[in-house]
Amino acid sequence: MVRRVSPERTRREQWWRRVGAFVFGAACGVLFAALSANAQDVRVQVDRGPLYVGDPVSIQVVAQDFEEEPTPEIVVPEVGNGTLRFVGVSPSVSSSISIVNGTMSRSKEVRFVYQYQLIANDVGRFELGAFRVQQGTTQRSTNPIRLDVRGVPTTGMVGLDLDLPEGPVFVGQKVPIAVELRIDREANRDLLEYTARVPLFDAPNLRFLDEPRNTQNALEIETTEGTLRLPADLREETIGGRPALVLRAERTMIVLSPEPLRVGAPRVVIERGTRYRRDLFGQRQPVSSERLMATGRDVDLEVIEVPRTDRPGTWAGAVGSGYTLEVSADRSVVQLGEPIVLSFLLRGDGDLSTAGLPPFDAEGFLDPAEFRLPEEPPAGLVDEEGKRFEVSLRVLDANVREIPALEYAWFDANTRRFETTTTRPIALSVGAAQIIGADDVDRNAASLFGPGAADPSPEEARSDRPAGSAPERRDSFAASGANLAIESRPERVLEGSAGEAGAGAEVPALYALSAALLGFAAFDARRRRRDPEELARTGAIGSARQGVEGAGDAAVLGRVLRELVATQPEAAQGDYDGLIAECDALRFAPGGEQAAVPAPLRARAIRFLETLDAGEGE
Repeated sequence: MVRRVSPERTRREQWWRRVGAFVFGAACGVLFAALSANAQDVRVQVDRGPLYVGDPVSIQVVAQDFEEEPTPEIVVPEVGNGTLRFVGVSPSVSSSISIVNGTMSRSKEVRFVYQYQLIANDVGRFELGAFRVQQGTTQRSTNPIRLDVRGVPTTGMVGLDLDLPEGPVFVGQKVPIAVELRIDREANRDLLEYTARVPLFDAPNLRFLDEPRNTQNALEIETTEGTLRLPADLREETIGGRPALVLRAERTMIVLSPEPLRVGAPRVVIERGTRYRRDLFGQRQPVSSERLMATGRDVDLEVIEVPRTDRPGTWAGAVGSGYTLEVSADRSVVQLGEPIVLSFLLRGDGDLSTAGLPPFDAEGFLDPAEFRLPEEPPAGLVDEEGKRFEVSLRVLDANVREIPALEYAWFDANTRRFETTTTRPIALSVGAAQIIGADDVDRNAASLFGPGAADPSPEEARSDRPAGSAPERRDSFAASGANLAIESRPERVLEGSAGEAGAGAEVPALYALSAALLGFAAFDARRRRRDPEELARTGAIGSARQGVEGAGDAAVLGRVLRELVATQPEAAQGDYDGLIAECDALRFAPGGEQAAVPAPLRARAIRFLETLDAGEGE
């Protein structure tokens, strides 16, 4: 029996199926969005306590399940009463494969660990905001962290002090400073470690110079850029009736901006052993320890600019003492308008990196009416000798006879006044030159029309120009009226060239000259590739042949052959001995001194030389 389903029931079932599909799709979308939202995770990890004031605290920001490239960027929170130093980032990628009930699955984990060091300056609750990690459009943030910072008992057994001038100091002045770490001998015996911090070394508007010193002692200072090892001198003093060790390190400070210098006091924290035990080798091992702290004085230093009153025009930022300026030119004989390269060498006891050259048209420097000067002073380069500058200028006045003595001013911070040094003048020999313009480019009638050309017009002949004056400009020239259109027919182009006088002979002559130059170059290259000894032997044989051909008697002929063997011992071969013997026989024969060289003997000597030369060529 076939049961018939009503159309209404069919429509109801279809409607429920569509609703179910919609609900299932929405649930899948919500689940996918939730999984995507939790795909990236960022958390912060802090070292376990206790945390002490002035001690570095390690903080790690771990970012997981981001893309491998590019490295996510991290935005750090503002730090109130403390410093946060970035140590580095450590990326890692791990992959794994698992098989469960015959089903294989792959997983991949990407981790970025950002490492920081936090230093709290005060005791109590320390709050640090959230870190934000972003990669493209994806951003994740950590939770804020709160730390309890404990205090460290102060002690007089150690001390950290800064030796600064009273001030004020000037911008750009090199200021010698020193930092001293003092520790009692009793405390040094139980010293496990120390941590010294000088906030002055982290100030943004300062620059420090450290000279290398031959010492084995070093004072370690913790800064935002890492541990700073300063060469130091160690001495022993008695302070307050107690023996103490003093470690002193010196630096040079340069202030870069005219702002009051107010930073916190230097601080040192030591860890001192209180109880010890002996190990198997009899060495002391600390069982318990204590932390002690000493704080110096706050830094409050006045910084002022170089005075503007009475400031010379040749001052260009030099502050210090003993400045000198040397000038040299690449040449001293020039034509009017030719370039001259001037080299400047600036020396002085000051910060050369901020010292430059004044404007070249400043009073006391160069005259713009005599020289064409650059618009801006050049940037210099600091080396071991000083700071070097190079500039190119041109002489505009034929009456100039020297690069004048140039003035250079600097500010002496000790005397608080401007000083000036003067360079030596450089003699110049300037030759006259004619600077021509478009109006000077003209030709007279004879050169314009050439030989055989038509005579000038009567109007030109009757002109009132004085003799020797330049002819009036013409609106046309000898080739006026020529067809300047592009010609694609070679015979037409060559026809015009061949019609000129001498054009037919110039091209073959140029080809012949080029071929001759190529042949000479090939010959010269072959000659250069030959062995120098071969060249010397060939020259000696050639000279000997000239001597043989010009020898008047047997004595001269024998001397020529002996001189050849003296310079070229390997030539003593073949018919050499026979030739020498016959020359000697003719020489000592009666009347042999006046007798001419027999033709057969001369021919034998020439054949000997030719054979020797041919053997060398092989």
